[in-house]
Amino acid sequence: MIASLVAAALVAASAGPPAIDPYCLKDVPWEVDASGPIRVFGCRRAAMIAAPDAEGWTTYTRPPENGSDAGFIRAKRDKVSRSGVWTFEVQDNGGGSGVFPYRVVGKPDAQGVLAPATVKVTPLPAN
Repeated sequence: MIASLVAAALVAASAGPPAIDPYCLKDVPWEVDASGPIRVFGCRRAAMIAAPDAEGWTTYTRPPENGSDAGFIRAKRDKVSRSGVWTFEVQDNGGGSGVFPYRVVGKPDAQGVLAPATVKVTPLPAN
């Protein structure tokens, strides 16, 4: 019994924080007001989230709208502090040539939501 509890604790500890799901971020009005609440995980099953690319970005490609490219949104976690505060980057493209990057800092609750009081969104220089 004790051995199984220890094994379960080790598995949970090694799993780390949940993956950021860019699908959750697709409807945030980044260019207007991204003060929160912002959901960062829990929108889809983990198996539906694409693996990060070689640079660590996880991308969600928006479906075309009226036959036009609707762009993408991607996220890359930088770090998670011991107190559970996440720091990550977001790049938002609405289908045009511009990519709008942001640094986001906040502490998600158990449902993956960054409460407005914990969120700081900083625009970064465009790429």
